[in-house]
Amino acid sequence: MSDAVAVALAFTILFLLMIGTVYLVMLIAPRRPTPGKLMRYEAGNPETGPAKAPLAMQYLGYILMLVALEPAVAIPLAVQMAFKDLALTAAAALIGGVVAVAASLYGYHYAKKIELWRASA
Repeated sequence: MSDAVAVALAFTILFLLMIGTVYLVMLIAPRRPTPGKLMRYEAGNPETGPAKAPLAMQYLGYILMLVALEPAVAIPLAVQMAFKDLALTAAAALIGGVVAVAASLYGYHYAKKIELWRASA
């Protein structure tokens, strides 16, 4: 048995055990829905009025910064592993760094928009 087959078999067995456990818990767990259990909660408290927005847009800037920085690290590493060329890796890191800095600056300025942080009445 090759290593790839052994790893695939182990992952398949673990995946099937995980799915089986989820279904077993669903069968065993008691279901007694009450109005309190079915009610929506915000930060652990019952909601007191209409939602401000369906999505908290004030965090979008931080999400953009995270999404920009992750590929800036991963792409040069992938290029280095694939091509083993230092100049190509340095070029990929430089391009990724420039893109990450530009996207991070945009995300930072977007996150600083104070009107997104105020509750609309």
